[in-house]
Amino acid sequence: MSLYDRLNLTKYNRKLKQIPLSQRLNLTRPPKLRCQRCRSRIQSEWEFCPSCGQNIQDKHSDVRHCIWVDVSGMDIAPENTEFITTILIDAFSKLYGAFRSIKVFLTSDAPAPKEWGENFTHVYLFVDNQPVDYLGVATFQLGMVTNHAIVRIDQVFYASQMANLNINQLSNLLANTIAHEIGHTLGLDHSALPTDVMHDGLDHIVHSLMPPSFHAEQINLMNHAIRKYKLGVSRGS
Repeated sequence: MSLYDRLNLTKYNRKLKQIPLSQRLNLTRPPKLRCQRCRSRIQSEWEFCPSCGQNIQDKHSDVRHCIWVDVSGMDIAPENTEFITTILIDAFSKLYGAFRSIKVFLTSDAPAPKEWGENFTHVYLFVDNQPVDYLGVATFQLGMVTNHAIVRIDQVFYASQMANLNINQLSNLLANTIAHEIGHTLGLDHSALPTDVMHDGLDHIVHSLMPPSFHAEQINLMNHAIRKYKLGVSRGS
């Protein structure tokens, strides 16, 4: 509430007893929001306290955005099926862990039309022979939910081979790549921190050493973007 809003300077009725100006000023400051656990300052749109991780509000707990990680475009040779499947299962497990505090429904199955309609994000994993200089690409609007991303699995495997990564490191790199592109579709911009999952240009070595994770501010930003998106969808329906 601004100072102007807290000033009651409306003209009084002259028929009424005159009220001194000092009594017509309301300078009471609105209460400052604080985390119930650590008492740090928080903002009303946050869902998690950046200082201690406390869940601040659960009134939007039923809000979810569907993210379809689509692997149907992967043409895998029969002799490589078991190896690729093992990598994907491990990478997906790490991906689910990274998004456990974010209001999303991650699935590798096509979203049910009755439940989601066209309101989901499609992350397409595929293999192609065309050489490119990226691992993935996503649509992006700062602070907004968008609906498309792609990840070149062949490029991730090629980068892994060039960096001589083991299976666990390859799984980490793949999970970080997918999480990075999903982060963009949920409104996150690039980070200047080299170890951040949203760093501009994932480092094949650094991001193969750890599974993906988001810090509290990024979690709050993504959840806020999802709430705005869902509110717009509900108003448009």
